[in-house]
Amino acid sequence: MKQTLTVHGMHCNSCKALLTEALQDAGATNVTINLDDKKQIGMVALDSNLSKLELQKVIEAEGEYKVK
Repeated sequence: MKQTLTVHGMHCNSCKALLTEALQDAGATNVTINLDDKKQIGMVALDSNLSKLELQKVIEAEGEYKVK
């Protein structure tokens, strides 16, 4: 299922790489992150059978990120 999440607290390409890897490890595919480093927001698009809450837990476990 295609999903889009807004993640606050992302500020660099290392954040993108970290979250991409974590989401892929959780079974997500086609992970794409568009980063606005000035606002520290990432728009994450992916395919996953996980619920939004499960994806939120995966992302927030990686650091100071908040899914809105």
